[in-house]
Amino acid sequence: MKRLLVVLAFMMFFVGGVPALVFFWNYFSDYVSSQDSLRVEMPSPQELPLGGKTVFNLRGTGFSKDITASLILDVNSHGAIVGSLPLEGVYNKSLLSGDYLYLANTYGGLKVLDVSNPLQPELLREYQNGRSIFDIYRHDGYLYLCCGKSGVSILRIRQDGTLQHVSDIAVKNRAINCRILHGNLFVAEGEGGLSVYDVQDPAQARLMNTLMSGSFVADVAIFEDLLYLLVDAKRIEIYQPAELRTLQLVGSVQPSEKIFDFAVHQQHLYIAGESGVSLYDLDKPRKPEFLQQWVDFGSARKLFPGAEQIYVSDNFSGLRSIVAGAMESSAYISLNINPRTISETTNYLYIAGTNRGLLVVDKRKLSLQQAIPTINTSGSVQDLFISKNRLYIADGRGGVLLKNLDAESEEVTTVSSRWGKSFVVKDNLLFVAQGKQGIEVLDISDPGDPQSVAAWDHCSSLRLAVSKNYLLSSNGVSGLNVIDISDVQHPVIKKGLADVHILDVAAENGLIYVASKNEGLIIYERVENGKLNRIGQIQTPFPANQFDYAAAVDVKGDFAYVANGRSGLLIIAVKNPREPRIISSIDIPGICKGIRLQGDKAFVSSHRGGISVVDIANPEKPHLVSNIFLSGLSRGLQVVDDIIYVAQRDRGVVAVPTPVMAEKVKIVSAEQMQVTLPSPTKPGRYSLQIGSLRESVVKAGVVNYQ
Repeated sequence: MKRLLVVLAFMMFFVGGVPALVFFWNYFSDYVSSQDSLRVEMPSPQELPLGGKTVFNLRGTGFSKDITASLILDVNSHGAIVGSLPLEGVYNKSLLSGDYLYLANTYGGLKVLDVSNPLQPELLREYQNGRSIFDIYRHDGYLYLCCGKSGVSILRIRQDGTLQHVSDIAVKNRAINCRILHGNLFVAEGEGGLSVYDVQDPAQARLMNTLMSGSFVADVAIFEDLLYLLVDAKRIEIYQPAELRTLQLVGSVQPSEKIFDFAVHQQHLYIAGESGVSLYDLDKPRKPEFLQQWVDFGSARKLFPGAEQIYVSDNFSGLRSIVAGAMESSAYISLNINPRTISETTNYLYIAGTNRGLLVVDKRKLSLQQAIPTINTSGSVQDLFISKNRLYIADGRGGVLLKNLDAESEEVTTVSSRWGKSFVVKDNLLFVAQGKQGIEVLDISDPGDPQSVAAWDHCSSLRLAVSKNYLLSSNGVSGLNVIDISDVQHPVIKKGLADVHILDVAAENGLIYVASKNEGLIIYERVENGKLNRIGQIQTPFPANQFDYAAAVDVKGDFAYVANGRSGLLIIAVKNPREPRIISSIDIPGICKGIRLQGDKAFVSSHRGGISVVDIANPEKPHLVSNIFLSGLSRGLQVVDDIIYVAQRDRGVVAVPTPVMAEKVKIVSAEQMQVTLPSPTKPGRYSLQIGSLRESVVKAGVVNYQ
């Protein structure tokens, strides 16, 4: 590794000269000079009442004077993940048969795993390499693999779990999903409709009919000799097979919204849509009767039938379970993986999805209740703002929503039906960027009764900032407008920026800071009549020569803090704005999207990385002190009264306690230290996070406060 760093240093000196080499050394000197990596042995778990301090005597390696320690609430049931197997690729379906797990890969064919030791699955064999497999179906000792345009492949299952190829079925369009009823194989072919094959002899499969041409058939299920088909993502059609392999329509269910997935399980029909999951009774299979709907988890994209319950994926990395009759979902777990397929045993879940391989989850360790409060919304939360304990939510579909944080009720009221993208406040005026719909101005003098005072339909906007009597409105690739808001009823648009792709904008001390997609951080001064004059710019040098896609910027004093996408957090000295310089950086888990500065802490929200808390008391040596993993985060984040309110896109807004920092860290040696931590204010299962200047370690569930 050090040899690679030396080579990189030489390349940077050759390309960028001495300044690039100086930056490189500042960037990596902590790494080069480090000794042992940070490692912490798992301490004995503790059970404590609220109010009691806890002391851990820790052993490991890499302990030094810069070590920090904190307790973080376990919001994800990560302690339930008890095993894993690294596997490349995207997995669409799985099937468990005895001690063998079959996994269907988008481009990598079929993998057979031995799970006789459930905590240590082993890869046994691979089949159909290079093929895309979208569904696995087992019937009478055979596997039927739906392979898209390659058709259906039939394999015989041997006693040792290995497979023998039997035959292939060519299809006219593409095989997505299949089921067998009365010796006939029904194949959902997407825009090709539904095809029917005689497979009484799997080695001699014969096409009998092609049905429903002109409709998009995405899925097929069987219940009591009836076929349930997902048609055009709009309805579930119910068919009775008739003579000559034809179908007779005998019933249907057509919700008012798009259908993402459906499942038939234990006399019930489950439908996942934009508003949640709907449940229907199949006591009369031809006329499903609506029973209830779950809406407490925001989005619902995929359904996975288990032994007693249905598991629901939110299309990010969250997973819940629902049971007919229970009004709320339970057993929430967040996995840093987009769950696409689940197989279940008595005690374990085998979960696979995108680029993380296989995870083994112990169901007995799943929390039956969500650890943190959630404010559900109908759309995708883009931003939030809190004033006088009133939470304003910018929702991508539901508009601007208002929640009284003092009220026990879960009620959320709609302030504006126009889409919300982001907020900025000036005095008692709240400006709402609403994308192509423009900008709306709300008077929040009475926080419980905000009033719309203006709507500027001609001012398309994504991000906002305020500089004295000017509103800075950025619109991505279209640049930035400078708007005189001295009279909100008659805003005046001054000449802005048309040639900069802007990701975020901030204002401080009369200067304008722009995070740009292609030009890094640009600094402007506002001159006469609201015009902007570029006075400074900085980009990260080769090889990291671009500010990443999800950049955001905030400024405090003499420093600008840039959430730099995949490149973590950059801290830039701007005391001399004409010559800004990067003074430090720190790696942040995930793809950084948003940043909020409070005191000597920076709270960074990241896609697939959660909330990272960075100590910036010394901007030249930022220190990652805690990371709270939450999936699917957007940019909205605010910290009030030791609670982090963060926008979790389709799940709504979640409220997470800030990490509990250690009162005392005593370094006994490089292999031993003692940590004293105060009690949190909320009960729950807490994990211990130990951090150094360059890495951190989390020990899940070390203390449970009652």
